[in-house]
Amino acid sequence: MLYELLRDFHSFNRDQRTKLRAEGYSSLSDLVNWKYKEIRSLLENLSNRPTTRRGQHFGDRRIKELQALSWLLTDRSRRGLSFDLDLYRQEATEYIYFAEIDSEIASDDAADKPDKFKYASWNKWEESVYIYLDSIVSKSGAPLSYVIRKDLPEDAKWDELDRKTQKIQNASLERFMFTIDSERVLTLLKELCLETEAETWFRNIKCGREAMKALQIHYDGPD
Repeated sequence: MLYELLRDFHSFNRDQRTKLRAEGYSSLSDLVNWKYKEIRSLLENLSNRPTTRRGQHFGDRRIKELQALSWLLTDRSRRGLSFDLDLYRQEATEYIYFAEIDSEIASDDAADKPDKFKYASWNKWEESVYIYLDSIVSKSGAPLSYVIRKDLPEDAKWDELDRKTQKIQNASLERFMFTIDSERVLTLLKELCLETEAETWFRNIKCGREAMKALQIHYDGPD
């Protein structure tokens, strides 16, 4: 499907398609999580090599088309949605623009770090933690707030959720990436709660999600 798309829709020539296959990109799934800048870096590097060193020219338009395709595949995967080939063909030019904008947004500065924990402002403090983590892109590609996400209402419809919420709710709460992200959240909570009464409630917990749950159970629950 990838090579039919590159050949028939984007007009990549045979040598370009062959070179991509040689570099390990032979199916649509291989493009998922291929970073925007890395695509340009590889293809420009191949374009600058002489043919005696297995170089292959890729023009700026071809690079942007591959960036757009990779962006859409990655975005759909992170949101728990299937790839719609017909939709892509209809809006391919727009995805070039979307991919560029999204790469710029991802590099924006994070929101201001929350203040030190105070019991009297628990609700505001909890919300400020969510807002801060919402502004940081995690190792999984979702906002880092996915680590401490709350369950969706039972009547929530997936297709009606906004893009960010889909990413947050679809991110896995297990395995390697989650472990890395969870440690980042735990480090933040430890920093914000150091030498306050709150650190008592998650002192021996090693998971950021469980640490936040412990605080919620204490300050929101029957305690």
